[in-house]
Amino acid sequence: MDGVNDTGGSGYQSRPDAAWTVAELNQRIETVLGGASDRFPDYVVGEVTEIDHYEFGSFFELRDPENDCVVSCLVWSRTRSALDHDIEPGAKAVVGATVDFYAERGSCQLLVSECWPLGESERQQELDALRAELRRDGVLDDDGKQSVPPHPGCVGLVTSPSGSAREDTWAAVDERSPRTDVLLDGASVQGADAVGSLIESLQSLDSHPEVETVVLTRGGGADADLWCFNAEPLVRAVADCATPVVAAIGHEDDETLVEDAADARAMTPTEAGIVVTTPTSDTMAQLAGVERRIDSSYRTLVAERLEQTERRVVTAYDSVTQQARQRETVRQQVHSLERRVTVAYRSLTETRLDTLKTRLDDAIHGVELAAESAVAEQRATKQRLSDLEDRIDTAYRALTTRQLQQSATRIETAHREHQTEARIAATTAETRRLRLIIAVLVTLILLGVAGLVAVTVL
Repeated sequence: MDGVNDTGGSGYQSRPDAAWTVAELNQRIETVLGGASDRFPDYVVGEVTEIDHYEFGSFFELRDPENDCVVSCLVWSRTRSALDHDIEPGAKAVVGATVDFYAERGSCQLLVSECWPLGESERQQELDALRAELRRDGVLDDDGKQSVPPHPGCVGLVTSPSGSAREDTWAAVDERSPRTDVLLDGASVQGADAVGSLIESLQSLDSHPEVETVVLTRGGGADADLWCFNAEPLVRAVADCATPVVAAIGHEDDETLVEDAADARAMTPTEAGIVVTTPTSDTMAQLAGVERRIDSSYRTLVAERLEQTERRVVTAYDSVTQQARQRETVRQQVHSLERRVTVAYRSLTETRLDTLKTRLDDAIHGVELAAESAVAEQRATKQRLSDLEDRIDTAYRALTTRQLQQSATRIETAHREHQTEARIAATTAETRRLRLIIAVLVTLILLGVAGLVAVTVL
Protein backbone atom coordinates (compact mmCIF):
# COMPACT_ATOMS: atom_id res chain seq x y z
CA MET A 1 0.00 0.00 0.00
CA ASP A 2 1.34 3.45 -0.93
CA GLY A 3 2.48 5.65 1.92
CA VAL A 4 2.31 2.83 4.47
CA ASN A 5 5.44 1.39 6.02
CA ASP A 6 5.25 -2.26 7.06
CA THR A 7 6.70 -2.87 10.51
CA GLY A 8 7.32 -6.55 9.99
CA GLY A 9 3.84 -7.94 10.66
CA SER A 10 3.74 -6.71 14.24
CA GLY A 11 0.25 -5.24 13.68
CA TYR A 12 1.35 -1.62 14.11
CA GLN A 13 1.45 0.79 11.18
CA SER A 14 2.99 4.24 10.86
CA ARG A 15 0.95 7.38 10.07
CA PRO A 16 -0.01 7.69 6.41
CA ASP A 17 1.59 10.59 4.69
CA ALA A 18 -1.77 11.96 3.52
CA ALA A 19 -3.48 11.72 6.94
CA TRP A 20 -4.81 14.92 8.58
CA THR A 21 -4.98 15.68 12.21
CA VAL A 22 -8.38 16.38 13.79
CA ALA A 23 -7.46 20.04 14.13
CA GLU A 24 -6.53 20.22 10.45
CA LEU A 25 -9.81 18.57 9.47
CA ASN A 26 -11.90 20.85 11.66
CA GLN A 27 -10.09 23.92 10.43
CA ARG A 28 -10.71 22.88 6.80
CA ILE A 29 -14.42 22.27 7.56
CA GLU A 30 -14.62 25.65 9.25
CA THR A 31 -12.96 27.28 6.22
CA VAL A 32 -15.23 25.52 3.73
CA LEU A 33 -18.38 26.37 5.67
CA GLY A 34 -17.26 29.94 6.11
CA GLY A 35 -16.67 30.31 2.37
CA ALA A 36 -20.03 28.74 1.55
CA SER A 37 -22.19 30.91 3.82
CA ASP A 38 -24.08 32.23 0.82
CA ARG A 39 -25.25 28.71 0.07
CA PHE A 40 -27.21 28.44 3.41
CA PRO A 41 -30.61 30.06 4.08
CA ASP A 42 -30.91 33.06 6.38
CA TYR A 43 -33.93 31.59 8.19
CA VAL A 44 -34.82 28.13 9.44
CA VAL A 45 -38.25 26.92 10.65
CA GLY A 46 -38.66 24.28 13.34
CA GLU A 47 -39.97 23.36 16.81
CA VAL A 48 -37.96 24.62 19.77
CA THR A 49 -36.84 21.84 22.19
CA GLU A 50 -34.20 21.17 24.80
CA ILE A 51 -33.54 24.71 26.05
CA ASP A 52 -30.66 25.32 28.47
CA HIS A 53 -30.19 28.86 29.74
CA TYR A 54 -26.85 30.25 30.92
CA GLU A 55 -25.58 33.70 31.75
CA PHE A 56 -23.69 33.98 28.45
CA GLY A 57 -26.58 32.68 26.35
CA SER A 58 -28.97 29.83 25.68
CA PHE A 59 -28.60 26.52 23.86
CA PHE A 60 -31.60 24.87 22.26
CA GLU A 61 -32.49 22.49 19.50
CA LEU A 62 -34.63 23.21 16.49
CA ARG A 63 -36.62 20.10 15.57
CA ASP A 64 -38.31 19.17 12.33
CA PRO A 65 -41.71 17.75 13.44
CA GLU A 66 -42.08 15.65 10.30
CA ASN A 67 -38.90 13.55 10.48
CA ASP A 68 -37.52 14.35 13.94
CA CYS A 69 -34.30 15.85 12.56
CA VAL A 70 -32.70 18.38 14.90
CA VAL A 71 -30.04 21.08 14.68
CA SER A 72 -28.33 22.74 17.65
CA CYS A 73 -28.70 26.48 18.13
CA LEU A 74 -26.94 29.11 20.24
CA VAL A 75 -28.23 32.58 21.04
CA TRP A 76 -25.96 34.93 22.99
CA SER A 77 -27.41 36.66 26.06
CA ARG A 78 -27.21 40.10 24.45
CA THR A 79 -29.22 38.89 21.46
CA ARG A 80 -31.62 36.96 23.70
CA SER A 81 -32.44 40.07 25.77
CA ALA A 82 -33.17 42.02 22.57
CA LEU A 83 -35.70 39.49 21.23
CA ASP A 84 -39.38 40.49 21.27
CA HIS A 85 -40.49 36.99 22.30
CA ASP A 86 -39.13 34.43 24.73
CA ILE A 87 -37.80 31.23 23.30
CA GLU A 88 -40.16 28.61 24.72
CA PRO A 89 -40.02 24.83 24.34
CA GLY A 90 -42.63 23.31 22.09
CA ALA A 91 -43.17 26.51 20.12
CA LYS A 92 -42.87 26.52 16.37
CA ALA A 93 -40.46 29.32 15.53
CA VAL A 94 -38.47 30.98 12.78
CA VAL A 95 -34.86 31.71 13.58
CA GLY A 96 -32.55 33.97 11.68
CA ALA A 97 -29.12 32.39 11.96
CA THR A 98 -25.81 31.67 10.36
CA VAL A 99 -24.18 28.28 10.25
CA ASP A 100 -21.36 28.18 12.77
CA PHE A 101 -18.77 25.45 13.13
CA TYR A 102 -17.00 25.03 16.47
CA ALA A 103 -13.61 23.68 15.44
CA GLU A 104 -12.43 22.72 18.91
CA ARG A 105 -15.34 20.30 19.37
CA GLY A 106 -16.05 19.53 15.75
CA SER A 107 -19.70 20.49 16.15
CA CYS A 108 -21.97 22.46 13.90
CA GLN A 109 -24.69 24.76 15.16
CA LEU A 110 -26.82 27.75 14.18
CA LEU A 111 -25.74 31.06 15.65
CA VAL A 112 -29.11 32.77 16.17
CA SER A 113 -29.56 36.48 15.61
CA GLU A 114 -33.37 36.58 15.38
CA CYS A 115 -36.27 34.42 16.56
CA TRP A 116 -40.02 34.75 16.54
CA PRO A 117 -42.85 32.24 17.07
CA LEU A 118 -45.10 31.01 14.29
CA GLY A 119 -47.71 29.65 16.65
CA GLU A 120 -47.88 26.48 18.64
CA SER A 121 -46.92 23.20 17.09
CA GLU A 122 -49.49 20.46 16.60
CA ARG A 123 -47.88 18.41 19.36
CA GLN A 124 -48.02 21.37 21.74
CA GLN A 125 -51.65 21.99 20.81
CA GLU A 126 -52.48 18.37 21.56
CA LEU A 127 -50.62 18.62 24.87
CA ASP A 128 -52.52 21.77 25.87
CA ALA A 129 -55.83 20.18 24.93
CA LEU A 130 -55.03 17.08 26.99
CA ARG A 131 -53.92 19.24 29.92
CA ALA A 132 -57.23 21.14 29.81
CA GLU A 133 -59.20 17.88 29.72
CA LEU A 134 -57.27 16.46 32.68
CA ARG A 135 -57.88 19.65 34.64
CA ARG A 136 -61.61 19.41 33.95
CA ASP A 137 -61.57 15.80 35.20
CA GLY A 138 -59.72 16.84 38.38
CA VAL A 139 -56.70 14.68 37.57
CA LEU A 140 -54.30 17.60 38.10
CA ASP A 141 -56.05 19.12 41.16
CA ASP A 142 -53.85 19.71 44.18
CA ASP A 143 -56.69 18.85 46.59
CA GLY A 144 -56.42 15.15 45.78
CA LYS A 145 -52.66 14.91 46.23
CA GLN A 146 -51.28 12.80 49.08
CA SER A 147 -48.46 13.72 51.41
CA VAL A 148 -45.21 11.79 51.04
CA PRO A 149 -44.30 9.74 54.16
CA PRO A 150 -41.14 11.22 55.69
CA HIS A 151 -39.75 7.89 56.94
CA PRO A 152 -40.76 5.11 54.51
CA GLY A 153 -39.66 1.57 55.17
CA CYS A 154 -39.73 0.73 51.47
CA VAL A 155 -39.64 2.92 48.35
CA GLY A 156 -40.80 1.56 44.99
CA LEU A 157 -38.77 2.69 41.97
CA VAL A 158 -40.07 2.72 38.39
CA THR A 159 -37.35 3.48 35.87
CA SER A 160 -35.00 1.84 33.40
CA PRO A 161 -33.00 -0.97 35.07
CA SER A 162 -29.86 0.12 33.22
CA GLY A 163 -30.16 3.89 33.37
CA SER A 164 -28.27 6.30 35.58
CA ALA A 165 -31.57 7.44 37.09
CA ARG A 166 -31.81 4.15 38.99
CA GLU A 167 -28.31 4.55 40.44
CA ASP A 168 -28.82 8.23 41.32
CA THR A 169 -32.14 7.63 43.11
CA TRP A 170 -30.86 4.53 44.86
CA ALA A 171 -27.66 6.28 45.99
CA ALA A 172 -29.62 9.28 47.36
CA VAL A 173 -32.00 7.05 49.32
CA ASP A 174 -29.17 4.87 50.68
CA GLU A 175 -27.10 7.89 51.72
CA ARG A 176 -29.93 9.69 53.49
CA SER A 177 -31.80 6.72 54.96
CA PRO A 178 -29.82 3.45 54.92
CA ARG A 179 -32.67 1.55 56.56
CA THR A 180 -35.08 2.34 53.72
CA ASP A 181 -35.37 -0.48 51.18
CA VAL A 182 -35.66 0.30 47.46
CA LEU A 183 -37.78 -2.09 45.37
CA LEU A 184 -37.05 -1.69 41.64
CA ASP A 185 -39.65 -2.59 39.03
CA GLY A 186 -37.85 -1.98 35.74
CA ALA A 187 -39.67 -0.43 32.80
CA SER A 188 -38.99 1.08 29.41
CA VAL A 189 -38.72 4.85 29.69
CA GLN A 190 -38.86 5.72 25.99
CA GLY A 191 -40.14 4.25 22.79
CA ALA A 192 -43.42 2.75 21.66
CA ASP A 193 -43.66 0.28 24.55
CA ALA A 194 -42.79 2.80 27.27
CA VAL A 195 -46.33 3.80 28.28
CA GLY A 196 -47.61 0.25 28.80
CA SER A 197 -44.42 -0.83 30.55
CA LEU A 198 -44.49 2.16 32.90
CA ILE A 199 -48.17 1.64 33.77
CA GLU A 200 -47.60 -2.06 34.50
CA SER A 201 -44.64 -1.35 36.82
CA LEU A 202 -46.46 1.52 38.50
CA GLN A 203 -49.56 -0.58 39.24
CA SER A 204 -47.43 -3.49 40.44
CA LEU A 205 -45.65 -1.35 43.02
CA ASP A 206 -48.89 0.43 43.97
CA SER A 207 -50.39 -2.93 44.98
CA HIS A 208 -47.29 -4.09 46.85
CA PRO A 209 -48.06 -4.17 50.61
CA GLU A 210 -44.62 -2.97 51.75
CA VAL A 211 -44.19 -0.06 49.34
CA GLU A 212 -45.04 3.27 50.99
CA THR A 213 -43.91 5.64 48.22
CA VAL A 214 -43.39 5.16 44.47
CA VAL A 215 -40.74 7.08 42.52
CA LEU A 216 -41.31 7.38 38.77
CA THR A 217 -38.16 8.76 37.13
CA ARG A 218 -35.80 8.87 34.21
CA GLY A 219 -32.82 11.00 33.28
CA GLY A 220 -32.68 13.84 30.80
CA GLY A 221 -33.26 13.49 27.12
CA ALA A 222 -34.80 15.07 24.08
CA ASP A 223 -38.42 16.15 24.22
CA ALA A 224 -39.32 13.28 21.91
CA ASP A 225 -37.81 10.81 24.38
CA LEU A 226 -39.76 12.36 27.27
CA TRP A 227 -43.04 12.61 25.38
CA CYS A 228 -44.31 9.26 26.67
CA PHE A 229 -44.63 10.88 30.10
CA ASN A 230 -47.37 13.08 28.64
CA ALA A 231 -49.46 10.10 27.55
CA GLU A 232 -53.00 10.24 28.96
CA PRO A 233 -53.17 6.58 30.19
CA LEU A 234 -49.93 7.01 32.16
CA VAL A 235 -51.02 10.35 33.62
CA ARG A 236 -54.34 8.89 34.78
CA ALA A 237 -52.59 5.80 36.18
CA VAL A 238 -50.34 8.06 38.27
CA ALA A 239 -53.33 10.02 39.56
CA ASP A 240 -55.21 6.79 40.43
CA CYS A 241 -52.40 5.34 42.57
CA ALA A 242 -53.33 4.77 46.20
CA THR A 243 -49.64 5.04 47.09
CA PRO A 244 -48.04 8.52 46.98
CA VAL A 245 -46.13 9.01 43.71
CA VAL A 246 -43.06 11.22 43.26
CA ALA A 247 -42.20 12.04 39.63
CA ALA A 248 -38.76 13.18 38.50
CA ILE A 249 -38.62 13.34 34.69
CA GLY A 250 -35.66 14.77 32.79
CA HIS A 251 -33.89 17.92 33.94
CA GLU A 252 -35.03 21.01 35.79
CA ASP A 253 -36.49 22.71 32.71
CA ASP A 254 -38.38 19.65 31.53
CA GLU A 255 -42.08 19.57 32.38
CA THR A 256 -44.47 16.69 31.79
CA LEU A 257 -48.11 15.94 32.66
CA VAL A 258 -47.02 12.99 34.78
CA GLU A 259 -45.23 15.42 37.09
CA ASP A 260 -48.36 17.57 37.31
CA ALA A 261 -50.47 14.53 38.24
CA ALA A 262 -47.99 13.10 40.75
CA ASP A 263 -48.30 13.82 44.46
CA ALA A 264 -44.85 15.45 44.47
CA ARG A 265 -42.32 16.52 41.83
CA ALA A 266 -38.54 16.39 41.89
CA MET A 267 -36.18 18.07 39.45
CA THR A 268 -33.82 15.10 39.07
CA PRO A 269 -33.65 11.42 40.08
CA THR A 270 -31.24 12.38 42.86
CA GLU A 271 -33.67 14.95 44.19
CA ALA A 272 -36.43 12.31 44.05
CA GLY A 273 -34.38 10.22 46.49
CA ILE A 274 -34.10 13.30 48.65
CA VAL A 275 -37.84 14.05 48.51
CA VAL A 276 -38.93 10.56 49.60
CA THR A 277 -36.52 10.27 52.55
CA THR A 278 -35.43 12.11 55.62
CA PRO A 279 -31.72 12.00 56.49
CA THR A 280 -30.94 9.69 59.38
CA SER A 281 -28.92 12.50 60.92
CA ASP A 282 -31.96 14.80 60.77
CA THR A 283 -34.13 12.08 62.27
CA MET A 284 -31.60 11.49 65.03
CA ALA A 285 -31.34 15.24 65.59
CA GLN A 286 -35.14 15.46 65.76
CA LEU A 287 -35.25 12.51 68.13
CA ALA A 288 -32.50 14.11 70.22
CA GLY A 289 -34.50 17.34 70.28
CA VAL A 290 -37.66 15.47 71.22
CA GLU A 291 -35.71 13.58 73.87
CA ARG A 292 -34.35 16.84 75.24
CA ARG A 293 -37.82 18.37 75.29
CA ILE A 294 -39.26 15.27 76.94
CA ASP A 295 -36.42 15.22 79.46
CA SER A 296 -36.86 18.93 80.13
CA SER A 297 -40.62 18.57 80.40
CA TYR A 298 -40.19 15.51 82.60
CA ARG A 299 -37.74 17.30 84.85
CA THR A 300 -40.01 20.35 85.00
CA LEU A 301 -43.06 18.19 85.67
CA VAL A 302 -41.23 16.12 88.29
CA ALA A 303 -39.83 19.26 89.91
CA GLU A 304 -43.31 20.82 90.00
CA ARG A 305 -44.89 17.62 91.29
CA LEU A 306 -42.15 17.20 93.88
CA GLU A 307 -42.53 20.82 94.92
CA GLN A 308 -46.31 20.42 95.16
CA THR A 309 -45.88 17.15 97.04
CA GLU A 310 -43.31 18.73 99.34
CA ARG A 311 -45.66 21.62 100.03
CA ARG A 312 -48.50 19.22 100.74
CA VAL A 313 -46.25 17.09 102.96
CA VAL A 314 -45.01 20.17 104.84
CA THR A 315 -48.58 21.45 105.17
CA ALA A 316 -49.79 18.04 106.30
CA TYR A 317 -46.85 17.74 108.69
CA ASP A 318 -47.54 21.19 110.12
CA SER A 319 -51.22 20.32 110.42
CA VAL A 320 -50.46 16.98 112.09
CA THR A 321 -47.93 18.68 114.35
CA GLN A 322 -50.45 21.35 115.27
CA GLN A 323 -53.12 18.73 115.88
CA ALA A 324 -50.63 16.73 117.96
CA ARG A 325 -49.83 19.83 119.97
CA GLN A 326 -53.51 20.56 120.43
CA ARG A 327 -54.12 16.97 121.47
CA GLU A 328 -51.16 17.13 123.85
CA THR A 329 -52.53 20.35 125.28
CA VAL A 330 -55.96 18.77 125.66
CA ARG A 331 -54.36 15.65 127.10
CA GLN A 332 -52.43 17.72 129.62
CA GLN A 333 -55.58 19.67 130.43
CA VAL A 334 -57.45 16.39 130.86
CA HIS A 335 -54.67 15.01 133.08
CA SER A 336 -54.63 18.23 135.07
CA LEU A 337 -58.39 18.20 135.38
CA GLU A 338 -58.24 14.52 136.24
CA ARG A 339 -55.73 15.24 138.98
CA ARG A 340 -57.83 18.12 140.25
CA VAL A 341 -60.97 16.01 140.11
CA THR A 342 -59.16 13.16 141.85
CA VAL A 343 -57.87 15.48 144.53
CA ALA A 344 -61.24 17.15 144.85
CA TYR A 345 -62.99 13.80 144.83
CA ARG A 346 -60.64 12.40 147.42
CA SER A 347 -60.97 15.52 149.55
CA LEU A 348 -64.74 15.55 149.20
CA THR A 349 -65.00 11.81 149.75
CA GLU A 350 -62.71 11.89 152.78
CA THR A 351 -64.58 14.86 154.18
CA ARG A 352 -67.93 13.25 153.53
CA LEU A 353 -66.70 9.95 154.89
CA ASP A 354 -65.25 11.64 157.94
CA THR A 355 -68.52 13.44 158.46
CA LEU A 356 -70.44 10.24 157.88
CA LYS A 357 -68.12 8.35 160.17
CA THR A 358 -68.53 10.99 162.81
CA ARG A 359 -72.28 10.92 162.43
CA LEU A 360 -72.25 7.15 162.48
CA ASP A 361 -70.05 7.18 165.55
CA ASP A 362 -72.37 9.69 167.19
CA ALA A 363 -75.37 7.61 166.22
CA ILE A 364 -73.77 4.46 167.54
CA HIS A 365 -72.77 6.25 170.70
CA GLY A 366 -76.33 7.53 171.04
CA VAL A 367 -77.67 4.04 170.50
CA GLU A 368 -75.24 2.69 173.05
CA LEU A 369 -76.25 5.40 175.53
CA ALA A 370 -79.90 4.68 174.89
CA ALA A 371 -79.25 1.00 175.36
CA GLU A 372 -77.37 1.61 178.55
CA SER A 373 -80.17 3.91 179.73
CA ALA A 374 -82.70 1.27 178.83
CA VAL A 375 -80.70 -1.36 180.67
CA ALA A 376 -80.39 0.89 183.70
CA GLU A 377 -84.09 1.64 183.54
CA GLN A 378 -84.79 -2.05 183.21
CA ARG A 379 -82.65 -2.75 186.17
CA ALA A 380 -84.47 -0.08 188.17
CA THR A 381 -87.79 -1.44 187.00
CA LYS A 382 -86.76 -4.93 187.99
CA GLN A 383 -85.69 -3.68 191.32
CA ARG A 384 -88.98 -1.94 191.84
CA LEU A 385 -90.86 -4.97 190.63
CA SER A 386 -88.81 -7.12 192.94
CA ASP A 387 -89.64 -4.90 195.82
CA LEU A 388 -93.28 -4.90 194.71
CA GLU A 389 -93.26 -8.63 194.39
CA ASP A 390 -91.80 -8.93 197.77
CA ARG A 391 -94.47 -6.67 199.17
CA ILE A 392 -97.24 -8.41 197.21
CA ASP A 393 -95.78 -11.72 197.97
CA THR A 394 -95.64 -10.78 201.51
CA ALA A 395 -99.17 -9.29 201.48
CA TYR A 396 -100.81 -11.77 199.23
CA ARG A 397 -98.45 -14.69 199.35
CA ALA A 398 -100.96 -17.18 200.04
CA LEU A 399 -103.88 -15.90 197.96
CA THR A 400 -102.25 -14.31 194.96
CA THR A 401 -99.10 -16.34 194.39
CA ARG A 402 -100.40 -17.76 191.20
CA GLN A 403 -101.80 -14.45 189.94
CA LEU A 404 -98.63 -12.63 190.86
CA GLN A 405 -96.58 -15.16 189.00
CA GLN A 406 -98.83 -14.71 185.95
CA SER A 407 -98.66 -10.96 186.30
CA ALA A 408 -94.91 -11.14 186.67
CA THR A 409 -94.75 -13.20 183.59
CA ARG A 410 -96.96 -10.76 181.65
CA ILE A 411 -95.00 -7.83 182.97
CA GLU A 412 -91.74 -9.43 182.03
CA THR A 413 -93.02 -10.19 178.57
CA ALA A 414 -94.36 -6.68 178.17
CA HIS A 415 -91.08 -5.31 179.39
CA ARG A 416 -89.12 -7.31 176.88
CA GLU A 417 -91.48 -6.25 174.11
CA HIS A 418 -91.23 -2.65 175.20
CA GLN A 419 -87.45 -2.92 175.24
CA THR A 420 -87.41 -4.56 171.85
CA GLU A 421 -89.76 -1.97 170.38
CA ALA A 422 -87.64 0.80 171.79
CA ARG A 423 -84.53 -0.70 170.27
CA ILE A 424 -86.30 -1.29 166.95
CA ALA A 425 -87.61 2.26 166.87
CA ALA A 426 -84.19 3.67 167.64
CA THR A 427 -82.50 1.40 165.08
CA THR A 428 -85.11 2.22 162.38
CA ALA A 429 -84.65 5.95 162.82
CA GLU A 430 -80.92 5.69 162.65
CA THR A 431 -81.10 3.34 159.63
CA ARG A 432 -83.24 5.91 157.76
CA ARG A 433 -80.74 8.61 158.54
CA LEU A 434 -77.85 6.37 157.35
CA ARG A 435 -79.70 5.44 154.12
CA LEU A 436 -80.35 9.09 153.40
CA ILE A 437 -76.69 9.93 153.96
CA ILE A 438 -75.54 7.01 151.81
CA ALA A 439 -77.96 8.00 148.99
CA VAL A 440 -76.64 11.54 149.05
CA LEU A 441 -73.04 10.28 148.94
CA VAL A 442 -73.79 7.88 146.10
CA THR A 443 -75.46 10.70 144.15
CA LEU A 444 -72.46 12.94 144.67
CA ILE A 445 -70.10 10.16 143.66
CA LEU A 446 -72.10 9.44 140.48
CA LEU A 447 -72.17 13.13 139.62
CA GLY A 448 -68.38 13.33 140.09
CA VAL A 449 -67.79 10.24 137.94
CA ALA A 450 -70.09 11.56 135.17
CA GLY A 451 -68.24 14.88 135.14
CA LEU A 452 -64.91 13.07 134.99
CA VAL A 453 -66.08 10.93 132.04
CA ALA A 454 -67.31 14.00 130.17
CA VAL A 455 -64.00 15.78 130.65
CA THR A 456 -62.09 12.68 129.54
CA VAL A 457 -64.18 12.41 126.35
CA LEU A 458 -63.46 16.03 125.55
